[in-house]
Amino acid sequence: MTKIFDVLKWAGFLRSTHKDTKTVGASAIRLSDRRMTRRIYVDIPLFIYGYAPDGSPFYEETYTIAINEGGGLISVSSGVQTGQLLVVTNEGNEQTQECVVVSVEAQHTHGCHVAFKFPFPMPQFWRELEIGKSRAF
Repeated sequence: MTKIFDVLKWAGFLRSTHKDTKTVGASAIRLSDRRMTRRIYVDIPLFIYGYAPDGSPFYEETYTIAINEGGGLISVSSGVQTGQLLVVTNEGNEQTQECVVVSVEAQHTHGCHVAFKFPFPMPQFWRELEIGKSRAF
């Protein structure tokens, strides 16, 4: 539970350093369906952290649907918007990274599919923590 509060404090710091952390202007994001790297369909447990439209912090435990070096696709029940900044923590290796929501698609079941991207390709974010060796992406 302490880790959650630490990451929320870190997200608050990131929020204070950005002019508007709820959304990023459309000109700051290149929305494109073309991926630079291949998509891998895999379930990786994640924590996501962010701020609701009213400014209150939220966190949610979820799993990936698909990943690539530049980001991922997850299913969430929290209301997020395109352009919103999120902080994502990979539970397998405890790496934390800020990312931007690039698309939100409502699902027939509760929640929505959210695609996000990192500021730059980060294949190491998806690697599992192993003693003495690292699994290749």
